[in-house]
Amino acid sequence: MADDAENAELTGQIEMAAPLTQSSQFTLAKEWLIKQRTSVKPWREFVSTSKFSKPKSIAEVGRRVVKNLQDYQSNYILIALLITVYCVVTNPLLLIAISIGGGGCWYLTYRNEGKTIKIMGREFTVMEQYGLIAVLCLPLLFLASATSTVFWIIGASFFIIILHASFLGASTPDSNAFELEMEPV
Repeated sequence: MADDAENAELTGQIEMAAPLTQSSQFTLAKEWLIKQRTSVKPWREFVSTSKFSKPKSIAEVGRRVVKNLQDYQSNYILIALLITVYCVVTNPLLLIAISIGGGGCWYLTYRNEGKTIKIMGREFTVMEQYGLIAVLCLPLLFLASATSTVFWIIGASFFIIILHASFLGASTPDSNAFELEMEPV
């Protein structure tokens, strides 16, 4: 019995998805952006004060949040993006660090196309070039408080989105779709 297990052969093929190329990644991102852009609800409906009300219970808060996150997902993404843009624009050092890092990576990827660069008689490989960009940008990002900015963006976005989703009444009569129904035994 033990010999059979040791001598057993496994055959077959495991299907694997093809790795994403750069162009297919751009295509997927473009399709996602188009989908999100077409699903943005009208802003008048989104901020209509007549739809705001105090939830009656914690369960209703949960239902409202789930329903509103589904219905207004694109609007909430835009709010988070606006908060991000505000934070980057109001922090000049962070803007400079992101510009240097993004511009350097763009140059290495699209203009330099994997060629070595010679600086002061020393040749730098592509990986070393990316390392130089990181060495240049990391101190700037540290001085610009990039980590605290990221956490501030996450916290502010979460607070605003959950607050709005909690107080905005459900837009459809199907607001009890998430309620548990119990049958007598």
